[in-house]
Amino acid sequence: QISYVILRPEALLDSVEVDAEALRALYEDRADQYQVPARRLVERLVFPSDEDATAAMAQLDAGDITFEALVTDRGLTLGDIDLGDLPIDALGDAGEAVFATDVGGVVGPLPSEFGPALFRVNGILDARATSFEDAEAELRDELAADRARRVIEARSEDIDDLLAGGASLEDVATETDLVLGTIKFHA
Repeated sequence: QISYVILRPEALLDSVEVDAEALRALYEDRADQYQVPARRLVERLVFPSDEDATAAMAQLDAGDITFEALVTDRGLTLGDIDLGDLPIDALGDAGEAVFATDVGGVVGPLPSEFGPALFRVNGILDARATSFEDAEAELRDELAADRARRVIEARSEDIDDLLAGGASLEDVATETDLVLGTIKFHA
């Protein structure tokens, strides 16, 4: 049998004070996590000229070719043109038109940093805003856990002194917040 005493930060969460200003500051520091703008899942197929892009869009509109075939004809794969999910400002001058397009729609030719391009929208991700009040419990737990770890570090010297003075683990558990436990150890 192995006896031990343990004090986990979770055991102190309710007893540590968390400063309201620190909570607000942590929320502000993580604004990008709690205030996520609307995004679009976008593919961008760039062409060497406006004429080429306009001709490709005309073929698409007429139903003569699919977007996938246009990509293959350019020697690319869908993975090559996938931009992932982007907010409107990351799309530059094409942002407004791309955001006005429905899922599966192709829009263009529009300007891009690499030249005229056709953009296909594969998904719409709505904006997500989490208020301070909704995030407060999560932030409080995180700050309280950090504060609890510091409290434990501060108490560790006193606990070491008790043990060095000859106190048993049972005595330490009685005199402090530590919890006494045992485990069975065998080969």
